[in-house]
Amino acid sequence: MNMSQKRFTQAKVVILGGPGVGKTAFAVRYITRRYIGDYDANKEMMYTHKIAAPRDELTLEILDTASLMTEETLEKHLRWGDGFVLLYSVTDRQSFQEATKLKDWLFKVRGQDTPIVLVANKSDLLTARAVTEDEGLGLAGEMDCPKYELSVAEGFQAVNETMEELLCQMKREFVKGLTAAVSGLEKRSRLYNMKKAFKKRIVRSRSDTF
Repeated sequence: MNMSQKRFTQAKVVILGGPGVGKTAFAVRYITRRYIGDYDANKEMMYTHKIAAPRDELTLEILDTASLMTEETLEKHLRWGDGFVLLYSVTDRQSFQEATKLKDWLFKVRGQDTPIVLVANKSDLLTARAVTEDEGLGLAGEMDCPKYELSVAEGFQAVNETMEELLCQMKREFVKGLTAAVSGLEKRSRLYNMKKAFKKRIVRSRSDTF
């Protein structure tokens, strides 16, 4: 397929976070609009979700990671994804610290330009809050990404808005990569044509001497 004809029709999303932050609940709420709160934190799941659009259907592969992973598995997942949802629970300080560690791993493996959103879940449990809004905003500032404070249990809309933002980021990166690839092809093509023309001039100059 011609580079200029490629479309944003496939993307891979990785959901990251510590135990009990609501990763699977987030994924299932987004895909089905339903809320189910009881999941196996150590079970890894892959979902496929199709989004209808006027021009092209978008197929999302969503990886809901297990809470306990080896560094090798984590790095593999970070290299696989196109975009990332990083969750912590506002009621669990340890989950916030885990999110900070995951951020460091992400930047180490992928750099700081990777599409990502930070999600502070369980905002409905105000009396149990252990992480302040300012702390969450501080982490989002370090990551240079949007931060959403929401309750997956309370509704679909906030989860959907979060994913729409991530999709916008991933599409921008796709277009940027495509533009860079097309530019690279054009440069190589110009260089090839210049070399070809130079060789022709050399052949002509040699023939003129005989």
